[in-house]
This record gives sequence, C-alpha cells and structure tokens, in this order.
Amino acid sequence: MAAPGEEAGRAEELSGRLQRLRAFGALRRTLRVTEDAAAIAALARGFALDVLGLDRFALYCAEKDEAPLDLLASAPEALGLPESIERTEPLVGDLETTPVLRDAAILELFAGEPGERERAALALRGSPERLIGIVLVAGTSLDQEMLDELVFDVESALAARMITRLRAEELAVLEIQERELVGLLRDVEARDAIIQEDLEEARQFQRKMLGAPPAVPDASVEVVYQPLGLVGGDLYAVSLDGDKLRLFVADATGHGVRASLTTMFIKSGYEAVRLSAPDPAALLAALNDAIAQTYRSSEMLFSAACVDLDLASGRVRMASAAHPAVCVVRSGEATFIEGGGAFLGLRTGMKYTTNETALEDGDAVYLFTDGFVEARKQNEQFGEERLRGVILDAHRAGEPAGERIVAAVTEFLEGGALEDDGTVVGVRFRRSAATAAASRGDLIR
Repeated sequence: MAAPGEEAGRAEELSGRLQRLRAFGALRRTLRVTEDAAAIAALARGFALDVLGLDRFALYCAEKDEAPLDLLASAPEALGLPESIERTEPLVGDLETTPVLRDAAILELFAGEPGERERAALALRGSPERLIGIVLVAGTSLDQEMLDELVFDVESALAARMITRLRAEELAVLEIQERELVGLLRDVEARDAIIQEDLEEARQFQRKMLGAPPAVPDASVEVVYQPLGLVGGDLYAVSLDGDKLRLFVADATGHGVRASLTTMFIKSGYEAVRLSAPDPAALLAALNDAIAQTYRSSEMLFSAACVDLDLASGRVRMASAAHPAVCVVRSGEATFIEGGGAFLGLRTGMKYTTNETALEDGDAVYLFTDGFVEARKQNEQFGEERLRGVILDAHRAGEPAGERIVAAVTEFLEGGALEDDGTVVGVRFRRSAATAAASRGDLIR
C-alpha cells in the first residue's frame, strides 16, 4: 500500500497532467482558427511558458524553402537572439536531419544564460523533407513528450496556413499534371463572354464524377449536394460491395473552381484504395498516403469521413479525419459521434481510429460537411444542435433528412446565402424479414 504522501503526490501529478491535456485541447481549437503565423507563434510561446513551465522560448519560421528563418516570437524579449538565422548555419543543417538537438548544439544562441538549465532545439516541418522553422526552449526540466505534442500542433497550424497562401503558386504543378483541365478553367476565368457556359460544363462533369447512389436493399440512401457555386469543393461516394455499404464524404479547403479541382484528385485516389481498404480507418490512412505522395508539391488539404454499414447485421464502423461528427439516429434519439483525426493530404503515415456501433430496423446514419452547420446569420451560426434537431424531426416523420436540412437552413438565413458548400449523405437501415430471421438464427447458433 502506498504511503499517504506518495498517493497525494501521484494524485497531484495526474491532476497536473489532466490540466495540461485540457490546455492542449484549448490550444488546438484556437490554432484551427488562427490565420497569422506570428499569432500562431505567440500562442506557442504563451503555452510553453504558462503550461509547460519553460522560462526561455524562441520560434523561427520561413514561408519559402530557401528563405532565412525569421524570429516570430521569443521570451523573454531581452535574450539578444538574432532576428533571422540563415539556412547555412550548422544548427539549421543539423535539424534538417535530426528532430531534436540538446544542450551543446544551441549554447551559442543562449549565450550568457546561467547553468542548471536544460536546452533543446526542435525542428518544425511542413513535410518530412521540408524544414519550415525551429523552436528553441530552455527550462529547469524539459518534458520531451509534451514538447513533441506542442511542436506537432504548431507545425501543423503553420503548414496549413502556408498551404493556403501558397496555393496559387503551387497550381502550376497541377497544370503540368492536368494541363487540359486546368487550362480550361483558367480560360474560363479570363474570358468573361463564355464563363457561364464553361462553368456549366464543369458542373456537369463534376456531377457525373460524383454520380447517383446505388439502389440498396434493406436501406434507404439519400444524398443532398449543394455547392456554393456551379462547382464546389465537397465530394461524396456511395458504394455497395456484397453486404457492405460504404459512405464517404470529403471537404476540400476553400470552394469554387480551385476546390473542385482538388475533389477530382481526391475522387481518383479514393477509387484507387476503396476496394483494398478493409475498414474506414484503413481507407482514410491509405487515401491520405496516396494524395500526400502523388501530389506532395501541391499539398492538397481536406477533411473526410467514412462509414461502413453491414446490411446483414446492422453493424456500423466509422472513422473521420478532421471532419464534422457523424450523426447516428438510434432508438429514436440522434447522437453525434466525434472521430477526431488529422487533415488528409498534409503528410504521409497518419493513423486514424474506427468507432463501432449497431443499427436496428429504422435507425440511420448521416454524414455531412460543415457548410450547413456553419451557415451564419449575422453573428449566429446554424450550429450542430439545430442540425441534430432537424435530422431527428425528419427521421421521426419518415421524411428525407437532407431536404429538411436545406429547408431549415434556408429559413434560418432569411434570404441570405450560404458561405460554403453543403453536402449530406444518409442511410436509413431497413432490416428485411429474411435478414432479421437470418440474424436471429446466427444469434441462436
């Protein structure tokens, strides 16, 4: 039996770790909506000092591969650090191949500081081969696990913001790979006289690519696809392989012409891995690797969710990647199931988690993109709770939920327009008598 003092110490340690994990959650939510690199660096600095208990911090970052690394944030300000570090410096060269350097490698940058302090330099990467910055830290004790978590969150936020700003330049690479398609769309933007006609052709092409859902025994499938313009950045796919019904929804960053280009590459990657992926988590991991490897230079970023429904048993398996929660309607109640996971297309080797549940006769599952949820009237969003209520009302009334959602959002906006693409894909499980009897027989056996 542990002594009272040991138990108190252990409880205090667990409490401190829980507080740090909560702080990490708050940091991640803030980073998702922070656009400026300097603001991201300032958030990291505050977290390092206030939560991790460090007393020295500096973050350097460069938006272009060959540019020097500029100092974005430091604490305390009187450290005397250089405003920029050339990529030819030994420290930068070492971090190109090593994620973490300890004490001796950064002593010069902390010259004059007293001893009895651990020091470290950590690499910030936009991809496995691309160094976008470095973080310098010092403190009486460094928790490497917590530092690694902070570095991952910060580099993901910085990389995502850089992707948004650099996308126009990187489209040149897509032009080489898809010369005719990109050339057509650029001509559409340049020639006002034919823009509507050509965009209508692009809309028809995208609708044909998405296709209609298949007829599914023992299930009612519905799809609502409402792009912001003639073409959009949402993507859906519904496939039936034996008794497995697979639903897939993705949302490319941005909307309009550029985002519609991304959906074409996502669709191609999805079809390449769909049949070989045994479950939703494996599908997302394989799709992420396919996109990140094939289009590495363009760094296409998107969220996605996948659901597999076994029509013979009602078993549901689901996984998501930085996508809105899946809505499951079961026993007359609607529940959102969060999946978490990182954005797809940023880097290879990402892992995703599968959640499982089961549907009975009349239960349903709905996937959606954030266009309807984030519909805004002045400073008020339509929100997940309104969406949940609309889905539940439609389900109880035996009506298509997608149509109800569009009507409810339209009424909420009071004549205003959506600011993003909106997509809903749902399936209501209809267990037939034969299927139910077979299932009962399996249970008896």
